[in-house]
Amino acid sequence: MRKFGLIAIVLLDACAPNGIRPLRPFEIATAPYHSGNIQSLVGSLMYESGCLLFRNEDGSTQLLPVWPSGSKFEESLVTFHRPAKSDQRVVIGEEILIDGQPGDWSALDNRAFERFRHQCRAEPFFVSGVTPAN
Repeated sequence: MRKFGLIAIVLLDACAPNGIRPLRPFEIATAPYHSGNIQSLVGSLMYESGCLLFRNEDGSTQLLPVWPSGSKFEESLVTFHRPAKSDQRVVIGEEILIDGQPGDWSALDNRAFERFRHQCRAEPFFVSGVTPAN
């Protein structure tokens, strides 16, 4: 009986989470607004494996948008919050022009962004503007 208890403890320990919690439904990466050297990309947003990602129009680039603080994601809609401007709504799958700057994982707060890095497996991109592509 003692062996059974020891085996059960080992098996339960193997099932425990490894410190990275799964993303909650409709959770997005947010950070303070970034401005500066701007890049523009055309593509669309997609929600896959619990991650809101941006894929450019030819599919060669996939990025994790880091939205300005105050932005929200509900169902199939992102409410993009830009300081001192009106909030803008963006629908998943809609072709958009996204402005911002590429980020580097090493420059981000590891505790706040670690779950995005491991689950989403895409490079961060700090969003500073979004407009319809057409």
